[in-house]
Amino acid sequence: MSPGTWIAFALAYSLMALAPGPVVLLVVSHAVAHGRRTAGAVVAATVLGDAACLVAAVGGVGAILAASALAFTVLKLAGAAYLVFLGVKLWRAPPVPVAATAPAGSLWRVFVHAFLTAVLNPKSILFFMVFVPQFLDTKSPLPPQLAAMAASILICGVLVDGGYTVFAASLRRFIRAPGAQGVVNRLAGGTLIAEGAIAAVSRGLVL
Repeated sequence: MSPGTWIAFALAYSLMALAPGPVVLLVVSHAVAHGRRTAGAVVAATVLGDAACLVAAVGGVGAILAASALAFTVLKLAGAAYLVFLGVKLWRAPPVPVAATAPAGSLWRVFVHAFLTAVLNPKSILFFMVFVPQFLDTKSPLPPQLAAMAASILICGVLVDGGYTVFAASLRRFIRAPGAQGVVNRLAGGTLIAEGAIAAVSRGLVL
């Protein structure tokens, strides 16, 4: 992969990552509630989830989903149900003191939830399936190109989601009132529930 192609891929992925969606909501809500450390676990999980979707798409999973209506529907409903589940958890989450951080043991649960949010998103796999071939050189070996794309995802994903984390964490000191935290949780939770519900009934890629 040439430097120019690598830069083009990195920029295109960054634009996708910048778009508000479930990942951004999770990053912002965890940064506001628990600070940068917990949000960092979300960032790490989601970029690794996107990298896994890249590998799955190149490995043929995306083609299977595109060819099988049943497989795509099952994954779409699973992703939609998981978004609703996370939305309900956020909606019901109690306010926490601004100075508090999440217990160390809960970071693993946060990581797993965020990773599953990324990999259960059928749009991600299908996006990479359509997106990646535009940047591949069919005359060059695939593994180095795949490694370069995965590196782009890890670097750009950390920078983009990390930026959201820093911004959201900086708001913590302004959101000291439990009522204000409750509003943030309900806005994020309600949006996730709505996205999950829309995804479940939609025929297209809305996740």
